[in-house]
Amino acid sequence: MNLKNIQFKKPVVILSGVALFFAICTIIFALHTFRPEMNVVVVSDEVFDSYIQNSPAVSKNSKLVYVKASEQNTLKESFFGKKIKLAADMRLHLKTGLVQQTYDKDQKFYELKREVFLPSVPADFKTPQSSLNSLIAPELSVSITTAENLPPDSRALPVDNVYADSEGYRLTVITGVLCSVYEKEFEAELDEFCKKMFVSEEAKANPDIVTIASVGDIMVARGIQEVLIDKEDGIEKVFDDTLEILRNADFAIGNLEGVVTESWKNAIKTYTFKFKKAVLPKLMEAGFDYLMQTNNHCYDYGESGFKDTLAAFDEYKIPSSGIGYNLEEAQQFYHTTIKGLPVSVISCGAFPVEQSGFNGQKTATATETRAGILWQSDELLKLVNAEKEAGYFVIVNVHGGEEYRFTPTKKQREFYESLCDNGADVIFGSHPHVLQPTEWYKNSLIVYSMGNFLFNGMEGMRGGTDSEIVKLGVLNGKIVYVEQYPVAIKNNGVTLKK
Repeated sequence: MNLKNIQFKKPVVILSGVALFFAICTIIFALHTFRPEMNVVVVSDEVFDSYIQNSPAVSKNSKLVYVKASEQNTLKESFFGKKIKLAADMRLHLKTGLVQQTYDKDQKFYELKREVFLPSVPADFKTPQSSLNSLIAPELSVSITTAENLPPDSRALPVDNVYADSEGYRLTVITGVLCSVYEKEFEAELDEFCKKMFVSEEAKANPDIVTIASVGDIMVARGIQEVLIDKEDGIEKVFDDTLEILRNADFAIGNLEGVVTESWKNAIKTYTFKFKKAVLPKLMEAGFDYLMQTNNHCYDYGESGFKDTLAAFDEYKIPSSGIGYNLEEAQQFYHTTIKGLPVSVISCGAFPVEQSGFNGQKTATATETRAGILWQSDELLKLVNAEKEAGYFVIVNVHGGEEYRFTPTKKQREFYESLCDNGADVIFGSHPHVLQPTEWYKNSLIVYSMGNFLFNGMEGMRGGTDSEIVKLGVLNGKIVYVEQYPVAIKNNGVTLKK
């Protein structure tokens, strides 16, 4: 054995071992350093359970892995396993107009839904309230709730003169997902994913509020119709500053106190009123969307005059109901849809026998063979109930009560309340020629009388020149805003009380 050779090989073996060791270390380092990455998106539990879990929008080809926040700690890295990298996180986030919020450049907010909150106060209808005088008195108890939880017998207030359906409404609470991106390479993919997963077009706007306005008696004889028809600015002269309220309402109602006819064969009554049909488009241009005819002047010129009115309404396509060439027609409700709200409107007569002897129930009520109006009845209550069951917001216009009486009669109350019990959302009353109370009855609103809106010759009658425009705001089928605009009759017109 050559000892010299053995001594020579020993350093070689050592060097080979060292080289092998470094090679193994290099391989291990490379395997650890260049191991595949797991790009994790941590999602709050609420968002994950509601939107991410089992969603087809999560692509199997994506390099992103969506992990529930509560399970984030179960992700453990092993030496040779995948490298866990936080690519982004998503969590529920609330925005409100009361607080100005800003986000970092790597953050983006995706709206899920929005909810409006309403400040409300007990409704004191003894003192007319409108957006013009809706300041909150310090002694009032103010609640802030959603429309569904509005306290009974309350009315909502605008916030800084802004209503809940406006984009700038400050009590809007927007719920959404706030996505913070930490790895820019995934920014576009995450944006596309979030838009597909979270964004709803319906959620981008506040819920619609349907505004409904109603006024009292409109009697355009005694010089008013001549101004409306013959003057170039007749509408502005007659309606003055009430025009803005009427025209801005989604649906405006008025009681046309008289017939549209050229007949001279008037009934034997104390007062008879007739109008030219050219006045009808002027009233519609002023902002009215529905004209009521079920009043004690509908038969001032007999059945023929009433039929002339029906023909004129048909010619000018004037919406109305509770009138017809027979009972079947008179029982038909007027239907319309306003901003998605299905609305059903019916009008009826319930006025007492006049001193002249005119009995509307016997003389003017529609029958199978006679043109006329719908009268109060148990059958009408059933019809109202059916409309409510069909999903409509139900408006009932009633011409009833006693003239020049400032409080409703017991009979008047009982009938109006029974209409509400059967599904009417609001009752608009006329006939007394003076203002009567507005009251909540359970979840419905009763406006017993709005007085005279347009009616020359009332200066000598106590309360005869005082009137109001009642404007409602309906949110998700519920009356939330109730505003009363006091008005006064002037010569050949009407104006807001200052």
